[in-house]
Amino acid sequence: MRGFATRSATITDRVIGWATVVAGVVYSAFLVTPLLGTRLDPGRSYVSELAALDQPHDMVFRTVDGAVGVVVVAAAVHVALGARVRAVRWAGVALGLFGAATLLDVVAPMVCAPSADPACAAAEASRSAVSLGVHEVTSVAANGAAILAVLLLAIARSRGRTAEQPASPLEGAMLVGLPLVAVPGLLVVLEETVGLGLDGVVGYVQRVQVLTLSGVLVTIGLVVLRGSRWVRRRR
Repeated sequence: MRGFATRSATITDRVIGWATVVAGVVYSAFLVTPLLGTRLDPGRSYVSELAALDQPHDMVFRTVDGAVGVVVVAAAVHVALGARVRAVRWAGVALGLFGAATLLDVVAPMVCAPSADPACAAAEASRSAVSLGVHEVTSVAANGAAILAVLLLAIARSRGRTAEQPASPLEGAMLVGLPLVAVPGLLVVLEETVGLGLDGVVGYVQRVQVLTLSGVLVTIGLVVLRGSRWVRRRR
């Protein structure tokens, strides 16, 4: 496909690429919660509740989120400044917003986990739909930025391919990832803001999105590692 041939990866490509692959893997750290003995119900709790200040392993998950946020911002700058395709450059900007929102979640974590604390849940329920806290704002921003980034990457991967040409594995990954990021993300945002009655399953819905984003980050890291001209620095 036009604009996606490979070249020799630079040292920066290798460092950013491997860091992004690792960040994508550790972004799914919630998978190890059964080993940590967490009491949060995976169906009713958001992943971010694992980092709430009243949870026993909050520092572990905030550290993971902080590291992922830093790497994602670095990868976003690398992509946005180096890409030759306009859609990819804008995807880099959206990816940077996602990373920044993740870092803000670390700086302003949830005080308590509503799914496990009735008093915390009552305080959350008493607020109006428009009185969002810092965490809700960053959550909505992260969701929107992640959806936009994957959409732009899917568009970029489709450019220059005729109807007769088969989709590449990377293009297929983005096209599959798009609905798996967008649909759960929109459901989570609506549940947080106006309520959809998904209390018993919203945790599973969000975990699907988080796992997909993990895969997207790994995919972006592999693209950078390949020295793709998709993220080739413009001369």
